[in-house]
Amino acid sequence: GTRQLSGERTCHGAWHPATGLVLRRHVAGFVSAVDSSMGITPLHANLAGFCCALLFSYVGHARFTFGVGLNSGTQILRFFCIAIVGLAISSGTVWSAEVLNLSFGAAMTAVAIVVPIFSYVALRLWVFETVARKCGGDWIGIGLSGALALGVLVLFWGRMLNHDTAWYLIATRSWLGGAELYVELIEVNPPLNFYFTLPAIWLADLFGISDTNGEYLAMAILIFAILYWCSMISSLELGLSYRRRALLLCGIAVALVLPALDNFGQREQVMVLLTLPWLLGELPSTPPPIRRQIARALVAALGICLKPHFLVFPLAISTLKALQQRSLRPLFSAANLTFFVVGLAYICSVALVHPVYLSQIVPNAQEVYGAYGAPFYTVFSRVSLELLLVVLLLLVVFSGRVRQREAGLVAAVSIAGLGSYFLQGTGFSYHVIPFRSFTVIACFFVILKSSRPNVGAIAAAIVIAALTIHGIKRGFYRNPHALQIADVVRERGPADSLMVLSSHVYAGPPAALASGASWISRYPANWLVPGAMNRLANTDCSRNAETCYLLEAIANSNRADNVADIAAAKPDILVFDLRSGYFDEVGFSWEAFLAEHAMWAQIISEYSQLKSTDRFAFYYRTPEADQK
Repeated sequence: GTRQLSGERTCHGAWHPATGLVLRRHVAGFVSAVDSSMGITPLHANLAGFCCALLFSYVGHARFTFGVGLNSGTQILRFFCIAIVGLAISSGTVWSAEVLNLSFGAAMTAVAIVVPIFSYVALRLWVFETVARKCGGDWIGIGLSGALALGVLVLFWGRMLNHDTAWYLIATRSWLGGAELYVELIEVNPPLNFYFTLPAIWLADLFGISDTNGEYLAMAILIFAILYWCSMISSLELGLSYRRRALLLCGIAVALVLPALDNFGQREQVMVLLTLPWLLGELPSTPPPIRRQIARALVAALGICLKPHFLVFPLAISTLKALQQRSLRPLFSAANLTFFVVGLAYICSVALVHPVYLSQIVPNAQEVYGAYGAPFYTVFSRVSLELLLVVLLLLVVFSGRVRQREAGLVAAVSIAGLGSYFLQGTGFSYHVIPFRSFTVIACFFVILKSSRPNVGAIAAAIVIAALTIHGIKRGFYRNPHALQIADVVRERGPADSLMVLSSHVYAGPPAALASGASWISRYPANWLVPGAMNRLANTDCSRNAETCYLLEAIANSNRADNVADIAAAKPDILVFDLRSGYFDEVGFSWEAFLAEHAMWAQIISEYSQLKSTDRFAFYYRTPEADQK
C-alpha cells in the first residue's frame, strides 16, 4: 500500500529530503567515479552517477516528494523520459564546462543547480500531473520569478557597487584569509553582515568572476527564491488568480529593486527580502499552520537581526493585530516567539564567537558614533516626499470606500519603515529603502484587490508613479570620489595596495575595488575619530577627566591602528581626505592627527606627494624606501 499524503501536504511538500538524497547520490557517484585513480573522465563519471541514482530517484519522488502511487505505467514512462533529458542536460553542462576550461567545482555546482530545477518543474507539471492539476501548476511562480531575477542580474551586472557593500566584500575576503573580526577588522555593525556576504565570495571564486558580480549573482538567487516563495503564498493562501499573482510578483520585484537602485545589496534591502514571506503569511484572516509561521519567521528573523532598529517591523504588525482583535494574544504569536528565540540565540552566539564586538565595539560606538547623526530638520527634509506619500497611503488604505485588510497590514509595515529611518537619525538615503519598498507593495495590493478603477486604485498608482520617478531620478550608484582615487592610482602605474584616511566609507573601499588595489586598513573609514574629537573639544576635562581619558584612549587607539597598518603593509598609495565630514572642526587634518604618533615621522618620510586635488592629497611610496 502506498502512503497517500494529504492535499495540503501534496501541494506544499515540494522539495522533500528524499529529493536531496537523490541528488546527493548522483553527485556522490559522480565525485567517486571521477577520482583519478579510476581513470574515468568526468563525462563518463556523470553517466555512472546517473545510473546509480535512477531507481532511488523514482521511488523518492513518487513516494515522498509528490506522495503518489508506484503502479502507473504512464507515470513510469514519463519519469524515464524526464530522467534521460536530465542526463542530457547534466552531461551537456559538464561538457560545456570542459570546453570553457571551467573548474570541476563550477561544473558540479552548475549540475546541482540546473538539473534539480528542471527535474522538479517537469515532474510536477507532467509526470505527476494529478499533483500539478491539484496545485494549479507553478509556471507562473517559477517562470516569472526566474525571469525577474535574471532581469535584475542583467540590470546590475558589471555596475559599481555601493560603498557599504563594497567594504563587506573586502572585509569578508580578509576574514576568510585569516583576519579576526573586530580585532583586525574594525566595524560598527554586528557580524551577521559578514556571514551574509560569504555566498557572494564563494560564488565569485567558483565562477571566476569579480566579487562585485558575485554579490549581484548572490542577490539574484535570493530574489528568485523569495519571489517564488511569495508566489506560492499568494496562490495557496491569498487565493490570487494567475493574473493577479503575476501582477503582485512584478510589484514585489519593483519594490525590491527600484528603491534600492543606488544602494543595491544594502542591509535594508536584504531585510525587506527576507521578511517578505513572513509578511505575506500574516495577511490571510485565517492563520497558516504553525510550522509555516515558524519557518517564515525564522527567515525573517535573520533579516531583522541585521539591525536592532528592524524590530519595529514585527512590532508594527503585532500592535495593529492587537488593536484589531482587542487582545494581547497577537503579541505572543508563534512568529513573535520565533523572533525572540532567534534574537536571543544570535546575541548569545555573538557573545561566544565574537566577544570583542560586545565588549569593545559597542561601548566605543555608544561614546562616539553620534557624530554621524544629523539634525532632525535635515533628517526630516530628506523624506519630505515620503511623508506626503504616507498621508496619501493612509487615506487610500484606511478610507471607508477602499479599506482592505492586506493593504492595511502592509501599510503599517511601511510606516514602521519610516519609523526605522527616524530612529537611526542619520538621514542616509538607504535607511528609507524599507519604507519605499513596503509602500509600493501596499499600493499594489490596493490595485490588485480592486475589481475596477476607483479612487483607491488611482491614488495607489499615483504613489507608485511618484516613487518610480524618484527612484529613476536617483539612478544607479555613482561615486565620483572613489573613481577619482582609482584614476590616480591607475595613472601612477602598478599599485598593489591602497589606504585612504577619511571618515567616509565611500572614499576608500569602493576605490580599492575600482582600481584593483588591495585595501590594507582594518577600518572601512575612521569612524571612531570624529565623535572622539568633537566630544573632546566640547568637554571640560578638568571636571570630566574620566570622560576625556576614555575619548583620548579611543582616538589614540585609532591612530595607533592606522600607523600599525601602514607600517606592516607598506601601501603603495596613501590618500588623505582634505575635507572629511562629521567633524565640528573645519579642515580637520589627518596628517596632523597621525603626526602625534612617535613612528609617523619615519613612516611618512618614505612617501612623496604625487598629486593634490581640492578633495584629496595623494602620496606614493618611493622606490628608495622599498630598497631599504
